[in-house]
Amino acid sequence: MRNKVLVAAFLAAVFMTVISVEISFAQLGGQVFYKFGVSALKDDRGGEVFTDAMNATGAGTNDDDSGRVIAAGLDIPLTKLFANTLLGEVMVEYAKFSDKEVLQTASALGVKSVTTSAVTVSELIVVVAPKYRFELGKLRPWIIPAGLAFMVNSPPSDDTTYLDTGFHYGIGVEYMVHPALSVGADYRNTIASGDPGIKASYSSFGVYIGINF
Repeated sequence: MRNKVLVAAFLAAVFMTVISVEISFAQLGGQVFYKFGVSALKDDRGGEVFTDAMNATGAGTNDDDSGRVIAAGLDIPLTKLFANTLLGEVMVEYAKFSDKEVLQTASALGVKSVTTSAVTVSELIVVVAPKYRFELGKLRPWIIPAGLAFMVNSPPSDDTTYLDTGFHYGIGVEYMVHPALSVGADYRNTIASGDPGIKASYSSFGVYIGINF
């Protein structure tokens, strides 16, 4: 009998803890969001070995510097600060800049017969950053003053390296159309360190839908 009482008390404590955490999160206001927009590469990557085989046969360079972006992220509420909300953001963003029919690098190296194909110049980043959101009723502007971006460059650099890190910041605003749903727009910039031999810094502007919790 005593064991049953202890088990019941333990389950009740777990239940109350879960409920209190859920209430706390709901009061702070976390979010899962999905974004679509446009991207702009600071310096194009045309004339590199893996982007267009350095235009070795005059087939053209993969030098577009703008395209589209798609992203998804999670905003985790941390605490209230000056009547506003401090969140921790984890975001994954894919940006595409250039997609031209160019000479394949394998062709230029003699690995296969000379041929052209569409080669995509893109960037994938994972961002971890603090996010400060101003609570103005249903209108909620926010800023990211400084974040860390882990960057994957595609294609790799002339040195065949593709990983980099960068400084990330952003600003945005959203409107809560329903307690469970928000719509918003943001501008973000990622400044690459340039460790792989390329400095693929870029910016993005987009609109997003947020599912609030």
